[in-house]
Amino acid sequence: MKYIYSIGLLLIIISCSKQNNNQIQSHSIDVDSLIISLNTQEKKEKFLADLFQQDQNVRNADRENEILKKNNYDINSSEYKEYRRKINEVDSLNYLKTSKYLKEYGYPTFKSDNHKVAPAIKTICLHQPFDKQAVLFPYIYKAYNNGFINREHFSFLLNKMHIMKYGESHPHAVNYEENIEQLLEKLQLK
Repeated sequence: MKYIYSIGLLLIIISCSKQNNNQIQSHSIDVDSLIISLNTQEKKEKFLADLFQQDQNVRNADRENEILKKNNYDINSSEYKEYRRKINEVDSLNYLKTSKYLKEYGYPTFKSDNHKVAPAIKTICLHQPFDKQAVLFPYIYKAYNNGFINREHFSFLLNKMHIMKYGESHPHAVNYEENIEQLLEKLQLK
């Protein structure tokens, strides 16, 4: 009986794994089509603004505190885990969209009146684990070097990367330039 149960469980795991792979592949194909369709500046602006809005919509400090309070601040409660799962799902999809956008078009160099466009890629990067941040970083670094990202925002991003890699904030240097130099060296991003 245990043998039959084990085989059944194994088949369910394999089925779920195949389903997850198919979902990832399906998202990737949909994202490819979406990225290719961004053939005007207006479409790119809308894409970036939507990307930023999706990132922000899934995050709600009041909702998070409400869930935690309701569950006696238990981060292992099913309700809190579901809240975090949704955030992770949106972050993963936004990473996929962002990385494909950057590969196709590079960092946006156009000016926009929409205040959600400029911070979109930096914001998506902030909410990724270090390995994914490192993939997006060359595009962001180039944008910084070309004057599309200011020192303060770039320094903040590097510090967030330090937190993701080492689990703690980097002691801030005397000024942004020095902080950037120290973090680029420590994170081995030069």
